[in-house]
Amino acid sequence: MMNAKEKKEQGNAFSISKQDMAQLMYVFSHDLRNPLINMRALTSDIQMSLEDAGQDPVAVCRAVREELPESLAMMEEVMYRMHHLISGSNEIYHCMFDELECEHIDLTVWVQRELARQKDRMKSTEISVSVGELSTFWADPLAMGRIIKELLDNALRFTPHGGSILVHTETRHGLDVLVVRDSGAGMNQNDLERAFQPFFSVDANRLGMGLAIIKAFVHAHGGQTWCESTLDMGSIFYVAMPHRAIHK
Repeated sequence: MMNAKEKKEQGNAFSISKQDMAQLMYVFSHDLRNPLINMRALTSDIQMSLEDAGQDPVAVCRAVREELPESLAMMEEVMYRMHHLISGSNEIYHCMFDELECEHIDLTVWVQRELARQKDRMKSTEISVSVGELSTFWADPLAMGRIIKELLDNALRFTPHGGSILVHTETRHGLDVLVVRDSGAGMNQNDLERAFQPFFSVDANRLGMGLAIIKAFVHAHGGQTWCESTLDMGSIFYVAMPHRAIHK
């Protein structure tokens, strides 16, 4: 049976989860509405073009040949965005409420596995990745794999051609912390405060789900994640698990 302190802590954790989910659903509904409006406008334009062409076969062929491919390409882009909005939100939801299956995770193995997957990307951009000493975490392997994937993907995306990335663990207040440092452009204070929010990204071409997923997975383990960043000097991302969840 839980004592009063444990009940209070559990209640606070649940309140935080509800708060995060409320924010997620608000942004999700707002961001999903825009692609749907765009989709409706595109289908309406196609319909109007075909109606204007009337019964003239030449005009119909011209409308199909000249306007339809562009409209379909735009619709495909909208559907791609909708798919990632839905799948990303669903993943964050499960991060918050699904039970974790933790085991000993050798971070060296998982980091090297992800770097091997990113080998061609690193070669084309001439980005060097240095891997220092890595600890063993007690974590859900699928969750930890996703955390590492998103951290490295984020670092590679914002590190310039010929730049460098450093991955290692360090000890802070008795905790082992996974650290990923990039040599990118960094973030200003306003962007830094919003970095882990769902659907926020400094890259207009990205949906902004990666860091939000990291936060959800880390918090599901009872851990913490944060970022330090300076403009023109890069960013440093930290993932810390509770002391009881880390084994040397």
